[in-house]
Amino acid sequence: MVKSIKFNRFQTMNFKALLIFLALVFSSPSWAEADSSNLSTLETTAPSEVSPTPDQQWKSDIGLIINKAYELTGIKYKLGGSKPETGFDCSQFVKYVFEQALNLSLPPSARSLSKIGETIRFEDLQPGDLVFFNTRKSKFSHVGIYVGNNEFIHAPRTGKTIRVESLTKNYWLKRFNGATRVEPEETL
Repeated sequence: MVKSIKFNRFQTMNFKALLIFLALVFSSPSWAEADSSNLSTLETTAPSEVSPTPDQQWKSDIGLIINKAYELTGIKYKLGGSKPETGFDCSQFVKYVFEQALNLSLPPSARSLSKIGETIRFEDLQPGDLVFFNTRKSKFSHVGIYVGNNEFIHAPRTGKTIRVESLTKNYWLKRFNGATRVEPEETL
């Protein structure tokens, strides 16, 4: 007899985060290049001699960002909140995720976050990019983290909890202001 397993929303989101993390790790160019012709050189290289390039390391770190963001789903929104125990506002949620996942210190507001990193077009979004919205009749008044598949995770507003939403939802499409890709050297 086959028994079916039902997951709650939190477990489903953690499973999605794990899948995204695994996809990012195993889509690394170093895995794609390993074939039988160069396998012997990979095996004879001492572990201390093999270190990922900064770009490869950053790509693998994105999985940590996404996973940490998913871990916080369900935590309540609190204006000015900066801890899981008290809740988060949108920018403090993003700041906390990057600090916990990568020990990177980011600016404290959505507007200041919009000024760091490389500007990214909507069609070029990748997991880990910051997405910005005009939700208070002011540009860059809301921020979230893009998680892939046209979805982002954010702390929406009072009375709501951290959650994943579709960027293609009419509400968010109308208010989309842009996106940035955080570069690790800019945050040091």
